[in-house]
Amino acid sequence: MAYIRARKQSDGFTRYTAVVRIRKGKAVVHKEAKTFAHRAAALTWARHREVELEDPAALIRARHNTQSLARLIRWYIDRFESVSKWQRRKQTHLQFLQRHQISKSNPFALTTAILVDHARSRRAEGTGAATVANDLSWLGSKRALATVAGGCSRMDFSCRLTRP
Repeated sequence: MAYIRARKQSDGFTRYTAVVRIRKGKAVVHKEAKTFAHRAAALTWARHREVELEDPAALIRARHNTQSLARLIRWYIDRFESVSKWQRRKQTHLQFLQRHQISKSNPFALTTAILVDHARSRRAEGTGAATVANDLSWLGSKRALATVAGGCSRMDFSCRLTRP
């Protein structure tokens, strides 16, 4: 349920904060707020955000918003390196992806467009098609593990759509 909170500022202007809260039973599962100069803008945002959060996958992405792909890759390396002894090439590739620009993004918010842009930029740098395919493969597997570890009920693997 969303509500609007009006506050007067010291300069006399009124600011409107739209607060969206999602509950399951009596527990608050998700809460977010955004401030606007106009009440109509706050209402519109709150309504749209409530509709977006009705999708369980969107709610999970919103709850895991602070997660970065770099942290996810680091978690994967720490968790699975000792379980399956992989070779130096995989380790080096994962560490490269951890330092790459794409690693700053939220793994639950990765879209096909973001992955296609990553593949295009890597190819423009002169990277071979097989290496870019490895990027997408590693990113897809880490995202799948995060989805399972995060308890997502719906797995949305957009990596599979971007294969070269």
